[in-house]
Amino acid sequence: MLEHPRGPNHTDLGKETHMANTIAITRPSVTEASRDVFSHSIISRKFTQLNIALAAYIEFERDLEHADCFDPAFLSWTTDAEGARAEVLSLSGRIAALPVQRREDLPLKRSAMLTRALVESATEVAFTDLHRLLGTHAELFACLDAGVTATRTRQMLRICHEQIDAIAELGEFNDPVVAWAEPSSDAEPSALIATCAI
Repeated sequence: MLEHPRGPNHTDLGKETHMANTIAITRPSVTEASRDVFSHSIISRKFTQLNIALAAYIEFERDLEHADCFDPAFLSWTTDAEGARAEVLSLSGRIAALPVQRREDLPLKRSAMLTRALVESATEVAFTDLHRLLGTHAELFACLDAGVTATRTRQMLRICHEQIDAIAELGEFNDPVVAWAEPSSDAEPSALIATCAI
């Protein structure tokens, strides 16, 4: 008589079904979005890109100020500066058109609108009048809330406003002789304030 290949006393355990009990060891708070962790809104993500574009624009403009813009060797620099300016205008315009998802988005959106108006300024006086809004209407461009999101928002705003100050030092927007001869107008700043206050 042939023996079972696994021995005479072998029991086929495959016929038995063993079910293990699953125990959840991860706390619910770990799997849920925490209020103490920063997450981007659509506006804050675009605003981060705007800050990067602003930095590039400023560097290109600074390079041009120290170069002979009529020298063909620097033609690519002019092209780069124009491209950087276009990127700033594109991003700031897109941010201005986006819906606000949370309170912290408001100063970001307003700062983007101000940035666009500054870069598009036709005169030094218009630029100066708009630039003053950061001081005269600081509450519109500041985040006064508490929490991680507010802290991160203030960091982004600080970078943006410092770069706006840097733009003000560029020769394109800072010509004391021309500015002295031009009449000041409150029309453009007032229009921007009215839009931002909505």
